[in-house]
Amino acid sequence: MHMYKHALLLVQGESDGLLLLQHAERLAREMGTKITVGHINADYRELDYTSDSLTKDRQSREVIETKAMLSRLVENSSINISVKSIVTIRRFRDVEALVRHEEVDLVMLGHKNRFFGVFSSFSFEFINHLSVDVLIKHISTP
Repeated sequence: MHMYKHALLLVQGESDGLLLLQHAERLAREMGTKITVGHINADYRELDYTSDSLTKDRQSREVIETKAMLSRLVENSSINISVKSIVTIRRFRDVEALVRHEEVDLVMLGHKNRFFGVFSSFSFEFINHLSVDVLIKHISTP
């Protein structure tokens, strides 16, 4: 079995985050894997060609909500977890840069079965765009 030194969990929200954290905590205990939990927010500033305060307010609100969600997600964890909020419209390039900078060797994501999920899943896209192993965990829908 491959020993992973650093895993990046890219979560959409608390429901998939909790499931991915359970798996990551096992990696941390069994292999000593360092865990970082991250979330990608769209960077509306990149699309804003004028000084639009509504866009900046929305961006700020979403980043604050994301940081609060990540804090709730990791507060009861039994292991030490780092948190990253990634704000970008170039998610593959910027996640790859983070992977290289932080020496991540495993990226974990969740995937829900849904209509056209095969065609619109961002999780599967990461397999083709990252230079490290990608683990996609199935998230069941109630």
